[in-house]
Amino acid sequence: MKRLLSVAFASLLFAATANAQDNKPLYISVTYGPSDYMSITAPNGNQAVYSGAETYSADWIHNDMSFGFEGGAYISSGFRMVVAGGFSRTVAPGHSEYIGTANGVVPSYDETPNRASNNFLAQLGADVCFGEGNVKPFVGLRGRGAYGYNEIKYNNVASMGKSVAETWNIGGAVVFGADYHFEGGLMLGCQFDLFSYTYGGIRKKPQPGLAANEGSCQNIGFIALPTIKLGFNF
Repeated sequence: MKRLLSVAFASLLFAATANAQDNKPLYISVTYGPSDYMSITAPNGNQAVYSGAETYSADWIHNDMSFGFEGGAYISSGFRMVVAGGFSRTVAPGHSEYIGTANGVVPSYDETPNRASNNFLAQLGADVCFGEGNVKPFVGLRGRGAYGYNEIKYNNVASMGKSVAETWNIGGAVVFGADYHFEGGLMLGCQFDLFSYTYGGIRKKPQPGLAANEGSCQNIGFIALPTIKLGFNF
């Protein structure tokens, strides 16, 4: 990870110094802050009682830190559009049960289920930028959405088929921050939410034919989600 970050930083620095234009309408940056990614694990099937559908926490204080990406385009000197997001898919094939000997000399292996997961987030917004020098304070709006999906499927009859769980949230925020533009195009910035609102839900269906176990939550944040970013204009 350290080597990867070093290479990424060196690439950004080289690209920034290689672009010596004064007018650079586009930018791209690496961000670091509390994660908006959502992940969930489907419950094992064929149980007598299933736990309640606890919703994913939208409170940034309880979220892990992670890297992300942000890009934008300056429509004019004081206005820009911003987009950010990401997607991941994981597939983990399982295997059937391995039967050992009855006396336990050769142990048995339980079956491993097939698993698949999809996770993505998206963010779209606009900023009004101030200042004429290297420091560019800005205030803006953000619309956000995130989704997480997981399924497990055993090959035996006792598992009662596929178990599925999914979680999602949508929301918006008023953000404030500032970017510092170095000579050559390198950019260093930070931002946080002045105010944010998020509504989210969760849905679990551990067996085909069962009604879905669902839950929802709402979150309001003030002076939240601090994020730093390093990028370049081009």
